[in-house]
Amino acid sequence: MKNPVAQKVADFLKHYPPFSSLTPDNLFAIAEASRLLYLDKNQTLFKGGDHIHTDFYIVNTGVVGLSLTSDAEEMLIDKCDEGDILGLRPFFAKNDYLMTARAREEATVYAIPITFFEQFITGNSKVLEFLLESFASQTRNPLDRERSGRLLSENTIYSDQDVDIQYFQPIKYTRNPITANPDDVLMYIAKTMANSAIGSVIIQKDQLPIGIITDRDLRAKIATGLLPITSIATEVMTSPVITVPENISVAEAQMIMLKHNVGHLCVTRDGTDNTAVSGIISEHDVVAAQANTPGVLLKQTRRSANNKELKYVREKLTDLIQNSIDKNIPISHISNIVAEINIALTRRAIELAVTKIGSPLLFVLYG
Repeated sequence: MKNPVAQKVADFLKHYPPFSSLTPDNLFAIAEASRLLYLDKNQTLFKGGDHIHTDFYIVNTGVVGLSLTSDAEEMLIDKCDEGDILGLRPFFAKNDYLMTARAREEATVYAIPITFFEQFITGNSKVLEFLLESFASQTRNPLDRERSGRLLSENTIYSDQDVDIQYFQPIKYTRNPITANPDDVLMYIAKTMANSAIGSVIIQKDQLPIGIITDRDLRAKIATGLLPITSIATEVMTSPVITVPENISVAEAQMIMLKHNVGHLCVTRDGTDNTAVSGIISEHDVVAAQANTPGVLLKQTRRSANNKELKYVREKLTDLIQNSIDKNIPISHISNIVAEINIALTRRAIELAVTKIGSPLLFVLYG
């Protein structure tokens, strides 16, 4: 007789991709290997900067928020509910979590061992395709445009315009980054990184970039004892550094990071390592930029719980409009997107008002 608890988990998973592409026996095997985690309100599942877990997660009940910390302020990026997947990054990017996952209310999630699930990725092309599309497009469920199951954007009403804006939208990055010389001692470079609260330093020679040292390099080469803290920059740095031009877009930056499997891009005047460094782009910058896309703003509008959250969306919409105009995105695209988000803002404001004061009709009859 099959384990009834595992069967219950399998019955839940079969309704959501990529699990819906698996056989009942495969689903039951995954269910047996999974764990059920209970999260209290505001309990953290993982934090931005944490080393990746051995499990990835799927929300069973409740809501788990994904947030990004920028300038010491935590910004809610998305809310994950039933069937949404968290922690896909370990399948493709073997670095730390970018965002923090925290329960917005009491929640339960299934934890599925990554190493155990990998056999179903290699043995099922549909599962692999789903995960690749999810990671590349930053969506939890690229197959479903109507219900929950997304990571950073919905793209439900104006997908073509959204893609255009995502492609042209300029990315904000750190200008005039901290640099070091090839023969600088790592101990002092590490102290500079710690004192300045930064995750990377560009190594340059004759004002030109030749490499980069990141937190990841420090962990992999120094914390492990592979090299002493007295090593010089050239012994520790990753070289060559990937360079990009100053006017690079959000989508272009993300694709280059994925292509080269790096977490930082060096910005130079002409996009090559033959000109001086003018900035640095991190994965954090890419995620922060994607929080201001039309799909995200629409989703944040629909899930706003009060007027303060609606005001925040409206302010972000203003930024989006200005960025779109600066990049010469067709006015027709901009106007369509603004109209849809404004309609959503108005509708949500009315819904919140009705919830607070009651139905207008009832107020007329009994007020």
